[in-house]
Amino acid sequence: MVFSGILYAQTADDALRYSQQFYTGTARSAAMGGAFGALGGDFSSIGINPAGLAVYQSSEFTFTPSMEMRKSSSGNLSNEKFTFGISNIGYVASMKTRLGSKDGWQNFNIGIGYNRTNNFRKSSASQVLNSETSMLDVFEANADGLSENQLNEMTEYLAYETYLLNPQDENELDYDLPIFPGEKMNQRKTVEERGYMGEFNISFGANYGHKLYLGASIGIQNISYKSTARFTESTLANSKSDLNDYYLEEYVKTTGVGANFKIGMIYKPTQNIRLGASLHTPTIFSMEDEFQNRMASHFLTPDENGDSNYANRTLLSSYEYNYRTPMKFTLSGAVVLSKKAILSLDYEFIDYSNAKFTDGEDGFDFNGTPDFPEANDIIKSSYESVGNLRAGLEYRVSSALSLRGGIANFGNPYKSNSIDESYNMYSVGFGIREGNFFFDAAYSYSDKDESYLYYNAPDADGNIISSDQVNLQDKNNQVRLTFGFKF
Repeated sequence: MVFSGILYAQTADDALRYSQQFYTGTARSAAMGGAFGALGGDFSSIGINPAGLAVYQSSEFTFTPSMEMRKSSSGNLSNEKFTFGISNIGYVASMKTRLGSKDGWQNFNIGIGYNRTNNFRKSSASQVLNSETSMLDVFEANADGLSENQLNEMTEYLAYETYLLNPQDENELDYDLPIFPGEKMNQRKTVEERGYMGEFNISFGANYGHKLYLGASIGIQNISYKSTARFTESTLANSKSDLNDYYLEEYVKTTGVGANFKIGMIYKPTQNIRLGASLHTPTIFSMEDEFQNRMASHFLTPDENGDSNYANRTLLSSYEYNYRTPMKFTLSGAVVLSKKAILSLDYEFIDYSNAKFTDGEDGFDFNGTPDFPEANDIIKSSYESVGNLRAGLEYRVSSALSLRGGIANFGNPYKSNSIDESYNMYSVGFGIREGNFFFDAAYSYSDKDESYLYYNAPDADGNIISSDQVNLQDKNNQVRLTFGFKF
C-alpha cells in the first residue's frame, strides 16, 4: 500500500518515483514500445543500450517535441492535466575508419543529447465520505504525553495552534479534540504535482565487422519535482461539534542531480538476428528538498475575540541528502524479416528493494530498527525485483513509409499480494523518410490503477488508526513527433 504521509520526510514512495524511468524519447522508439535494446540506430536506444550508437552509419540530428494529456479519476472525481515538452534532442557523429572492407573496426561514433525519462505533471482528487476515523485521532495519539514545545512542528504543533488539539485542564500533557469520540467525518484530498526527470547522455560506440557493436555512456540525470497536497476534513451536517472543517497542506520541492554509467553490446549472428545486452549502474543523486506545511481550521462559534478561523504554517525549510537508484540489466533480441519487417523484444530486470537513501545533512542514514523502521527499511520490506517487457513491430510499406506498433508491460514493484500496480502501455505510429530528412509520429496510451491511504498510524495502545483505502485511476495519452536529419 502506498501510504500518504502526514509528516514530510524522504519516503519509500519517493524512492519508487525516482527509480521508475522510461526511455522512450523519440517517436520511433515510443511507437515500438521502447523495445530498442537490440536494434540501435535511434537516439532513444542509447538510453537503453549504448551499443545502439555503434549501429549508426551516418551522422544525425533529432528533435522530438511531445504532448501529454493525463486524467486521474477517483470515484466521481476527475482531473485532467495537459503538458507540452521536449522529449528528445540528440546529435550523433559517425566516423568511418576504412572503406571497402568488412573486417575489423568499421566506424566509431560519438553521441550527445537528452532524453526525457519521466513526467510528474498530474492533478488528482479523491474523497472518503462518512469516515469512521479522522486524522485528528492520529494527531491526538502522537501528542499525548508531550508538552507544547515537544510537539512535532510539521503537524501536531500546527494543530495545537489552530485549536484542533486542546490541552486538558487537569493534565496539560493530554489533549482533547474538537469532535466527539467516534464522530464520522467527510474527507477529501487534492494533489497537484509538477516536474520531470531527464538524462543527458555522452556516449561512445564502435562497430566491429558489422557483427559486433559495443557502446558505453555517461548519463547525467536531473530531477525537478513539486507537489502541493491538501487534506481536508469536515464534520457532517448533523454534527454537534463546533468544528466545521480544517485542512492540512503539505508543499515539497525536490531537485537532484546524479550520474550513472552504462555499457552494452549488440551481436548479429546472422543478418536477420540481433542480440543485445546492457548494464546500467545505479544513479547516485545529490538531492535537496524544500518543504512547508500549512494548517487552517474553521469553527462555528466565534471566541471572545470574535475569531472563528485560525491558521498557522511552518517556516520554509530545506534538507540535503543522497539517493541511489537500483542497478538495471536488459536483455534484447530482434528479428529482421526480408528487410520489410522488424520484431523487437526487450526484457529489463530491476530490483526496487535496492533503492537507498544515504548521507542526510544531519548525519542521518535513513536506517531504523524492526520496531521503528525508517525509509530504507520500508523500501526493503515493501518492494521487490520485477521484469519489464517491451515489444515492438515495424513494417516497411515502402522505402518512404513505415508503420509501427508496440506494447510495454511494467511489473508490479510491491511484495504484497494485495497490491498490484503493474500496467501496460500501448503504442502506434508511423515514419516517413525522404532523402536525408525523416519524420516520425507516435501515440501511446496507458491506464494505471493506484491505491493508497490518507493516514496509517498506531495509537497509544498500539491499535492502528487507518483511513479507508482510496483507489485512483491514472490514464495517460502521449503524442510524440520526431524531426530528424541525416548528413
